[in-house]
Amino acid sequence: MAEFQKTNPATSAETTRKFVQFIMVQAQNILYVLGRIPTPEGERLPPNLQAAKMMIDHLDLIALKTQGNLNAQEEKILKEALQQVQMAFVEASGGTPHSMMPAREPQMEMPDLEEEEATDSAIREAPTPSPAPKTEPGEDKKKFFKSYG
Repeated sequence: MAEFQKTNPATSAETTRKFVQFIMVQAQNILYVLGRIPTPEGERLPPNLQAAKMMIDHLDLIALKTQGNLNAQEEKILKEALQQVQMAFVEASGGTPHSMMPAREPQMEMPDLEEEEATDSAIREAPTPSPAPKTEPGEDKKKFFKSYG
């Protein structure tokens, strides 16, 4: 007769070790693509933002698909790895370009249209300021200066 497994292999220490190792390798690859980890020759590659975004999206997908199935250690390491590579991406890109932002609904409430129209009409009805007086050539230079010496 066949013997039944008494423990779930997905919860074993060996599986946890392999999963953590997998996440670390993925994070390292992302940092390499972002130019944060040097090549074996010691030079840093220019950041490849498209490849890094794709790899970060894959890591985020792993987090989404494994949600509720990870132990505390696995969940913590995956979350920290994602935060680290996302921050490295933002730093490498100098900020996230609009073309790479995920498509999401606005998170702020839209202003009341009637209030906005009242503000617009008040601005249109405001008096226009008078033009600045004309000056003679040479008068626009500063007459006073501060010395620190």
